[in-house]
Amino acid sequence: MLQILKETHIPFSRLRYIGFIASGALIVLTLILLIAKGGPNYGIDFKGGSKIGLSFSDPMTTEKIRSALAELGETDVKIFRIQDVSTGTSSFQIQTPPKTPLIEKDEQKNFSLRVIDKLETKYPGLEVTLTGEETVSAAFGKELQWDAILALLLGLALILIYIWIRIDFRFGVGTVVAVFHDVWITLGIITLAGIRIDITVIAALLTIIGYSVNDSIVISKRIQELIKTRRGATLIENIDSGINMTISRTIVTSLTTLFVALAVVIFASGTAIFPFALTMAIGVVIGTYSSSFIVAPIVIELEKILPSRKRRT
Repeated sequence: MLQILKETHIPFSRLRYIGFIASGALIVLTLILLIAKGGPNYGIDFKGGSKIGLSFSDPMTTEKIRSALAELGETDVKIFRIQDVSTGTSSFQIQTPPKTPLIEKDEQKNFSLRVIDKLETKYPGLEVTLTGEETVSAAFGKELQWDAILALLLGLALILIYIWIRIDFRFGVGTVVAVFHDVWITLGIITLAGIRIDITVIAALLTIIGYSVNDSIVISKRIQELIKTRRGATLIENIDSGINMTISRTIVTSLTTLFVALAVVIFASGTAIFPFALTMAIGVVIGTYSSSFIVAPIVIELEKILPSRKRRT
């Protein structure tokens, strides 16, 4: 296996309180940010609204589309460019929040027709083609919010049970806390960045959960092996050794994933895949940090409260 760092002796256990303080501060700041903004910035998948796809006969920019929409009174919109790699052409996706209940049915139903008519009037000679149209009611979006939360809680419970059976209950608790930590802080950063939470962002968050759990299990398994084979060493010594033994693998895995995500962030800015890539880039960094500074340190603290059978004996 490729190794960036040949041999390290970083005292992770002694640095755990610095990690706890840093993570605690980020968690509190995220909470304050979400309260100040009235909750996460949900997209139409969870809040309701309209989504239409348009293609054009002539080259078009998001600025021209936004200018036409502003004349229609639509200022709170998201516009994404969708590049067709096979043909080299571009289409655009326009997202708007839900209307008030009194005008929701009529205005959102005719929204695409109004936009097409406005664009063709504002830019003579331009032919606009409707490539897709979707309207999500606010009630259905609210239901999806609860479904996503329940799915996350169920996933965390299953992760805890799996690691409890395969490794140890304390490592299961540490992994679940790390997953919550990663998702919560990532949510705060993307909210600060103005990214709307839609199905694409939820897919990125689920990918981050899988990435974080996998990394945590690799480190936990190595620590468990050291606990079984190095019976004269203390738990802290085994934890530090286990993390240092896997740190090269963690860095290689994180960098390869991060480089791909950053490439998409840089070269696909303004496209529909941009929120997914940005969320992934943030989550990979936070997940890599939590694998070393959250999971194992929590195990150390739990050992003080719930000592292992060997120590109790």
